[in-house]
Amino acid sequence: MTKLCAVVCLILLSSRALAAPCDRLSPAQKKTAQELFRSTYPYACCDESLDRCLKQRKVCKLAKRLRDAICRRVLKGQNAAAIRSALDRRARSMMPTKPVAIDLGQAPRAGAADAPVTVVAYACARCPFCSKVVPQLHQLVTDGGLKGRVKLHFRTFPIRSHPGSVEGGLAFVAAIRLGKFWPYLLKLYREYDSFAEDKLVPWAEAVGMARGAFVKEMRSASARAFLVGCKKEGLRNGVKATPTLFINGRKYHGDLDRETLVDVLDEEADRVGERQFCGN
Repeated sequence: MTKLCAVVCLILLSSRALAAPCDRLSPAQKKTAQELFRSTYPYACCDESLDRCLKQRKVCKLAKRLRDAICRRVLKGQNAAAIRSALDRRARSMMPTKPVAIDLGQAPRAGAADAPVTVVAYACARCPFCSKVVPQLHQLVTDGGLKGRVKLHFRTFPIRSHPGSVEGGLAFVAAIRLGKFWPYLLKLYREYDSFAEDKLVPWAEAVGMARGAFVKEMRSASARAFLVGCKKEGLRNGVKATPTLFINGRKYHGDLDRETLVDVLDEEADRVGERQFCGN
């Protein structure tokens, strides 16, 4: 079975199906990509330049990922300097480092508890980018391509410059305590553009929380202490803006578009599962 997987992997690596981003390049774009292949060195599982790694008998999956990532960026019109910068940030994110301390026991989870990859998102209730990235990650780990491979934890991190961030954060804390966090978060982010503090309670009722219980939790001193604790934890871990992600305890510095996130999280799942080469 292992030999069969290796053969299939090698066939796919040379096929148009997996090489599609590179196949769509114009002659000038191919020249840019090829120069990057020669000057890029994967940060794991192969010590050669990318173009040489792709020709080895035992193919490193990361080499294929980086090849396709380069071609996708060239297709988007990014120049070589911008692509190198993106690859450097990806490498910084994925290289082994000492994991930071995060209280996962107090961070609501989405996705399978036994998933090998843990993503923690520090996010603000009034952060426009958070309203896109966090629901996207939630979908991916619950019924998308990362299901069973990645679990998502959430830590509230209000940003002072975002009006309503503290109130929204306290509403998140109340939803955690009443067992309705994810439905409430998804509701609040869906309604991002119509946010108003007087809508926080009706939205809680809309996802099944009792008005009185929600208001009591939201106004409690312990909820505010919890929110402050989340913020302090984030600051200790170097969080300065939202959303900030941590992958298995390592701060993520790369891009947050869906395609890149799926790619790096799949890469981490392969690393943890010791499946870094085709055929394993």
